[in-house]
Amino acid sequence: MDLKELVIQARTCRRFTQEEMPLEVLTDFVDTARLAPSARNAQILRYAIIHEKNLRTKMEEAFVLGGALPPEQKPRRGIDSPTAYIVLLAPQEITHFGTMDIGIAAQTIQLRAAEQGYAACMVGSFKKDVVADILQKEGVSFFDEESGAKLIPHLLLVLGRPGQEREIAPVKEDGKLTYYHDERGVNMVPKRPLDTVLLLKK
Repeated sequence: MDLKELVIQARTCRRFTQEEMPLEVLTDFVDTARLAPSARNAQILRYAIIHEKNLRTKMEEAFVLGGALPPEQKPRRGIDSPTAYIVLLAPQEITHFGTMDIGIAAQTIQLRAAEQGYAACMVGSFKKDVVADILQKEGVSFFDEESGAKLIPHLLLVLGRPGQEREIAPVKEDGKLTYYHDERGVNMVPKRPLDTVLLLKK
C-alpha cells in the first residue's frame, strides 16, 4: 500500500472490536512517533500507554465519542470501546511549534496503526484532570527533569481494531462537513474537492 492509500484508509474510527492489542504493538507506535520530525528538534512530547482493561474502563470516564451522531449511532461502552490508549503529554505552556509536534506525532501513530490493521481516533476534547489522575496514580511524573517543565495531557489517542467501515465522501450541496452514517451504517467523512483547497499551481 502506498502512502496516499494509507492516508485514505486511516480514517477516524469510533467503534472498535474488543480484540486486545498487544503491548509491543502500542510500544512500536510510540517508537515510530519518536522518530518523526519535531519542530526545532525540541522533542517536547512524552507518551503514556494505557493497556490494562481496568485502566481502560476508567479512561472512558474522560471523553465521549461520536458527538455529531444521533444517540442510536453513538459507540456503546463495553461493546464498541477502544482497547488501548496513548496519551500525548507536553509542557503546560507550549508554542505553536509544540502544537505542530502533537499533530505530527498523532498522525504518525494513526498511519502506523492503519498500516497494521488497527484504527485510531484523536480526541482533543477530554477531561484532562481525569486522565492526569489516572496517570499519576500509576506513577507517571508530570515534571520533566530535562526541561524543568510541568507536563499535562494534551491529546488522547483511542485505538483498537476497527469495528466500523469509514469512507471519504464528497461534500453535499448544503456544504456541511460533519461526518455521518449512511444507510449502510458506514461512517462517511466529507472532504472538500482538490480545486477548492489548492490555491495556486504554477
